[in-house]
Amino acid sequence: MVKSLLLGSAAGLVAVAGAQAADLPVKAKPVEYVKVCSAYGAGYFYIPGTDTCIKIGGYARFDTYVNSVGTFNPAISSNTGTYFNGPGVGTFAYPFKDGDDPDYLTRVRGVVDFDARTQTDYGTLRSYVRFGAEWNSSSGAGVGPANNLYFERAFIQFSGFTFGYTQSFFDTGVGYMLTTPYAGSNMWNTVLAYTAQFGNGFSATLSVEDAANRTTGVQMTGSTFQPVFNVTTGATGLTYTNYQGGQQAPDIVANLRYDGAWGMVQLSGALHQVVTSLPLYAGFFPGMGTTNQWGWALGGSAEFKLPMLAAGDSLYLQANYEQGAASYIGLSGTAQGRSTSVGSISLTQVGGSLIPSGAFYTVADAVADLFGQPALTTGWAIQGQFRHYWTPGLRSAIYAGYLSYSVPTNIVAAQDFNMWQVGFNTIWSPVKNLDIGAEILYTKVDGSVPLNNYASVNAAGNPQGSLVGGSTDIVSGGIRVQRNF
Repeated sequence: MVKSLLLGSAAGLVAVAGAQAADLPVKAKPVEYVKVCSAYGAGYFYIPGTDTCIKIGGYARFDTYVNSVGTFNPAISSNTGTYFNGPGVGTFAYPFKDGDDPDYLTRVRGVVDFDARTQTDYGTLRSYVRFGAEWNSSSGAGVGPANNLYFERAFIQFSGFTFGYTQSFFDTGVGYMLTTPYAGSNMWNTVLAYTAQFGNGFSATLSVEDAANRTTGVQMTGSTFQPVFNVTTGATGLTYTNYQGGQQAPDIVANLRYDGAWGMVQLSGALHQVVTSLPLYAGFFPGMGTTNQWGWALGGSAEFKLPMLAAGDSLYLQANYEQGAASYIGLSGTAQGRSTSVGSISLTQVGGSLIPSGAFYTVADAVADLFGQPALTTGWAIQGQFRHYWTPGLRSAIYAGYLSYSVPTNIVAAQDFNMWQVGFNTIWSPVKNLDIGAEILYTKVDGSVPLNNYASVNAAGNPQGSLVGGSTDIVSGGIRVQRNF
């Protein structure tokens, strides 16, 4: 009797204990905390559950421009046509400057970037993406503020290969100015490239690059009696008849580079195909017959670190030469496009007439020669930039650049021109990753003939004027506040 009672009591206690245990919270699984990844430098951490390290960054930026658009690009090329389009009625498009055009523009941009890296048996696998959005105070004639998406980088690197959209391997991407100088190549592009590392700082790259950002145009006309330098008025202003054909081959780019403790030096070369849709007078309907030529470019760049002056001081030099590849000497003022002309024309009303003054010159990879065939243009450019740190939080940069563009010598009244720029900026960083700066830039375009005084011959054999030529200059600049993170 007693034994049965004890066994029953024990069974009851076990049952109660089991019920209470069921009500207790289940023990949580271990939390996988984010761990720092020190293999690739500061700012990287492991993505939980993977062996991939990632770094997240970006910036918030405020810009205001005077006589400039975009990123401090002086209003003197077809890339800056927005500036010439006033908000009211009766406006003139690029390159005509009149009282309706804005005196200043603003832009606010926010950008984020992701840099993911994984160590593999073949080396580091890296993917990088950088994009954002921006607000612009004006985007064209009669058009108010506009929000735009912004895209800058998206590429993969693996075992020496680079695939994606990034800096052209013809260039170095070095620059101390807020603006993108007109003299010298600095282009972003879609690339498929392989880089071989030889050790001791030496490397070489062979790159196949999309020709879209490098293709300027082919300037021809529909009749052998029409002067090739006669320009027409399009929706965005003065332009020329472009007989550029569709892309048939990408640009072939190669470089040889050395990086050392004192700086770097790079030699570059490029092949650029110029495809022409033959006009009617060449025996074809436009687009039905094409011809192509190969242009080329050579470039050299060097950066010298100058710590003997101050920590962070450096000097950058670049020189380029091209034939049939105008983009490779610059002329665009942007890293994501090309310019088909340069100039600015002021309009003064005298009685019932508008009197133009200034300059306008077309830019093309090729122009029609006396026999109605495309002939390659040539050009060269040189630039220098010097950056000095007055204190660790205060720095300045000066820039000077010069370029020369020429059409073939067998063109009647060839429209050659020169451009030179000088600029200065100062940037204050009161705290880490905050830049407050201002920049001023002087740009001059000077050509071989006066504006509107070029004597060509019309179908009747009589001289006629063409609105090209001249000389002009512009002072531009602005203010930037940028917080990097």
